[in-house]
Amino acid sequence: MSPLLNITNEEGRPQTVRIDKDPDHCPICHHGIEPKDIKRNCWIAPTSTLERIFQCPRRTCSHLFIARYEMSLNGSNYLVGCEPFKVQDIDCPEELKNLSVNFYAIYNQAQKAEESGWILVAGPGYRKALEFLIKDYAIRLHPTEGEKIKRLELGPCIQQYMKNEMVKETAQRAAWLGNDETHYLRKWEGKDLQDLKDLLALVSTTIHSELMFEKMKLDMPQGKK
Repeated sequence: MSPLLNITNEEGRPQTVRIDKDPDHCPICHHGIEPKDIKRNCWIAPTSTLERIFQCPRRTCSHLFIARYEMSLNGSNYLVGCEPFKVQDIDCPEELKNLSVNFYAIYNQAQKAEESGWILVAGPGYRKALEFLIKDYAIRLHPTEGEKIKRLELGPCIQQYMKNEMVKETAQRAAWLGNDETHYLRKWEGKDLQDLKDLLALVSTTIHSELMFEKMKLDMPQGKK
């Protein structure tokens, strides 16, 4: 049975409503919590939305946040989200950050845009992150051709400078989907933003593996006993 909650309705009168649950994660620090109920509830009549105020019990956080509930057809109120929501920075290996600071910064901003519901701008952001990653990696592999690489379109850059077959094939397809995110007409109707993100993750993981392989050879050169 769903728990009952006593609130004050839009007319200032006490009312009992049924809710499905309290929030169990803080939208600010993202830890699992048992939040403190501040006992301030507000019924938003025009939208049939119930808002409740909670506080994160963790001393390192302690932020207040609002839990929003929407009424279903059966009259119960279901938790639909908490605000404000702080988007966490992505986890990125130090080797990739050192290779391309701009890749990390752009990818991070694209993810925050996506998490905030700005899907139409997140796609071009992921496409831009891909270009910075590929070009910075190409410049690392061919430092004397840096200016030429910077001026190249992404597709030719991938074809000319990505020697690892997995990086080349995956990056090429990520570029196709990335271009769809920036153009009026889409060529790959069966693919979406998640497919682009999956390919970008595969590209970055493979490049990271290449960087770690280089590091291993430098740390443990052949012939040393």
